[in-house]
Amino acid sequence: MTAPEVVNKTSFEPGSTTKNKIRVAIVVSHPIQHHVHLYRALATVPELELKVFFASNIGAKSYFDRQMGVEIRWNTDLLEGYAHEFLPEADGIRETGLWAVDNPSISQALAAFKPQVLQLHGYAQLTLLRALVWCRWKRIPVLLWSDSSLVFQRGRIKSLIKRPAITLLMSQFDKVLTTGDNNEAYYRHYGVSSEKFHRCPFTVDEGSFSKAWNRRFEIREFLRDKYGIARDALVLLLVAKLVPWKRPRDLLDALLLLREQPSESREVVAFFAGDGALRSELETYASRENLPAIFGGFINVDLLPSIYAMSDVLVFPSDREPYGLSAREAICVGLPLLVSDQIGCVGKTDAARPNENAIVYPSGNVQSLANAISTVIADSNLRRRMGEQSLRIAEEMSVQHSVKGFLDAVRAVLDDGATIENYS
Repeated sequence: MTAPEVVNKTSFEPGSTTKNKIRVAIVVSHPIQHHVHLYRALATVPELELKVFFASNIGAKSYFDRQMGVEIRWNTDLLEGYAHEFLPEADGIRETGLWAVDNPSISQALAAFKPQVLQLHGYAQLTLLRALVWCRWKRIPVLLWSDSSLVFQRGRIKSLIKRPAITLLMSQFDKVLTTGDNNEAYYRHYGVSSEKFHRCPFTVDEGSFSKAWNRRFEIREFLRDKYGIARDALVLLLVAKLVPWKRPRDLLDALLLLREQPSESREVVAFFAGDGALRSELETYASRENLPAIFGGFINVDLLPSIYAMSDVLVFPSDREPYGLSAREAICVGLPLLVSDQIGCVGKTDAARPNENAIVYPSGNVQSLANAISTVIADSNLRRRMGEQSLRIAEEMSVQHSVKGFLDAVRAVLDDGATIENYS
């Protein structure tokens, strides 16, 4: 099976306009590595004049990640290939919470651009709410794109208080760009009709993952030698911040249970790609119990595709995850998925599909995780079939499909939407 094709990046000159282009604005808290691939692809659509407004420059510059405890600077250009603008307050915003992201200038910026359609990434920030109110006042249609889901448990009282407010808020959006089954279930829960849905999968850097897939045998040998991993070992990859709700210790506990099963003769290694408050504790535990675990620390986006390609299976044990982008990435290099039932991307038409490319187990149930690992260790044909399904699913979720969903939504909210040619 061939790796997914990639949309070529196209440079965009701010200020270049065509008379009949449809002006589309996107408002988002900051440059997010997974979303810029959609922006670049949309910038290649001749009928659109796209502009992205950033509330802050978090991500565009180096910053200290408190959860991982490391300074992060992404080794990729997050601003190339599409028109964008940082709002005047951007330099002073250091967090992405509801009250922290507040840009009163958004109304003026949108008025200057004169969008015909606005897309918001999420709704739980003051800047996004300001933009929504401005569009309602100007009668400009608004699209919503988010990773919200109802998968993980929430407090009953909080849910009861939240439901009327969110239901009212959802009614203000003309169309919703959905990322998967659980995301759609979330919107239905808050009264959004399925007629408003347009599937727009989260995007990844398909070019980098395609290269990693095509060079997987070379990468596998090189990185396994680098980390001291046997060529025939089965590598279980966990890509996450090492914090409590990601449950990284579950993987080590599962390895401990597997060691008690003498029938499992193949060497199994856990590779942790990430850093965080639990790292020292996990390293101590793995050393004390003599568990085969490697802690790679924070791995930047330019190297991460190769780490996936070096591995055999992705393990995703979190107890709350609105979506789960590492699963979305892992399928691009054909990895089978072992995921907890609290991951948002689990679904019949999403990245982690039970009984196709994923084994889903109850979150926190280490024995079930160990059983799932034992299953994929023992059956190489199962791993192969799951990997092939992952590649097929990745093709179904390619950036072309994301752009099509976006354009379909734009068509649907504009009387002259038919002027946008079919995108394929």
